[in-house]
Amino acid sequence: MPYCPKCDMEFVEGITVCSDCGGPLVESEEEARRIQAQQKAQEAQADPKHGARPAAPRVRVYVDKAQKYDDLKSSASAFLLIGGLLLAVSVLCWIGILHIPMARVSRLLFQGVLTCMGCFAIGVYIRTSRSAKELLPQIRQEKDQTDAILEWFQETYDRQAIDSRIEDAGQLSDEELALKRFQVIQDFLVTGRDLPDPSYVDALSEELYGRLFES
Repeated sequence: MPYCPKCDMEFVEGITVCSDCGGPLVESEEEARRIQAQQKAQEAQADPKHGARPAAPRVRVYVDKAQKYDDLKSSASAFLLIGGLLLAVSVLCWIGILHIPMARVSRLLFQGVLTCMGCFAIGVYIRTSRSAKELLPQIRQEKDQTDAILEWFQETYDRQAIDSRIEDAGQLSDEELALKRFQVIQDFLVTGRDLPDPSYVDALSEELYGRLFES
């Protein structure tokens, strides 16, 4: 089926251009992988210092629950600071300590807007803090799941089991072999654990590749 190597998507027969990125489609996903491997091999030959660590055809960054929690806490703190400052300034304006050189109507309107913005920021802080709190029990659950998957994989497969799935491994360049190994690890994860999130599979594959082939 026609395949977009950039967007990692398949299309029905007869489609020649990706509807997302507008780029040309190749004949199949296998053809896209072959082109990707050739490009990686050419880059490796052009730059001898280029390492052999593989990359997925499409960059899919997985953000774990712990990172999401930290991001939410940082955002909540920022909104709390902004909201507190806005409300503090608005209170000083309302009680007359801070005088704004404006006409009375304009001044009241400005103070009202300032107060609303402060309340909105505090509201966002409260919602963001709640979202972060809801993630706390999921962090340990996700870590336990990841540790279990990594342990299962290393007990089930080794370097030989992965390389045995690669045809003509001895004829491939280091970069091509690394990419093939990465894809085999992905396949084992998807078929063995039925993981629905491609970015999570990529993150696990990166970790397992490093443990098996770079340790």
